Amino acid sequence: MSDDVYSDWDAAYVLGALSAEERGEYERHLAECPSCAAALAELAGIPGLLATVPAEEAIRETPRPIPVPDTLWPRMLRSARRRRLRTRAAIGGGAVLVAAAVAALVFALPTLTAPLPAPAPSSTVAEPVARTVALKPVVPSALRASIRVVSEGWGTRIDMDCSYGLKDGATPGYGGGQQQDFDYAMYVTDARGRSIEVATWSAGPGTSAEPSGTTSLAADQIRLVEVRSTRDGTVLLRTSL
Repeated sequence: MSDDVYSDWDAAYVLGALSAEERGEYERHLAECPSCAAALAELAGIPGLLATVPAEEAIRETPRPIPVPDTLWPRMLRSARRRRLRTRAAIGGGAVLVAAAVAALVFALPTLTAPLPAPAPSSTVAEPVARTVALKPVVPSALRASIRVVSEGWGTRIDMDCSYGLKDGATPGYGGGQQQDFDYAMYVTDARGRSIEVATWSAGPGTSAEPSGTTSLAADQIRLVEVRSTRDGTVLLRTSL
């Protein structure tokens, strides 16, 4: 996987650093690359693990550095950094690549008359299984959301479409106030009743958001998907799978 242009995208994907176009491109690549899918599966649970660390612990200074396994956070940061550098290098090195390609073509012309080998039979790549479900309100609010549950080889991806209406005098978002932004979190609950935070976002009245969350759980292992207020943990929307 070291020569794969997408080998550094797993960390950025899990952290939500990819654009919508890049995310779609990477997901199409995952369907064809078992090694990249396996690497992503190793990181799929990272958002949930980070969410279990209390905020005061995360910002508290430690008396001495604590070594962190290379497979976790340092690897994710290095991957994102390498990807940014690679993008800059690709722009500056475009002319060099073109010149090299022309030179290679000139030297290869004498061999072009040789018969070409028959192309290998193409294999059909199965598309990820997905379904769309609407969440139901648990408490009165103008919050509305639906999710697209996508089964992947490494686990499950949940894409949410969330909107905040302002009709009929409904309370915008959660907690009142016309201009305030609110913080929300997406949780999944497994068959044992364990809840894991897989995504967070902020939004205000009259806006919409499209957060995505990933988990190493298979889709058939997820029992509930919820939207909660991060302020007090109130469950605002919920659906069963």
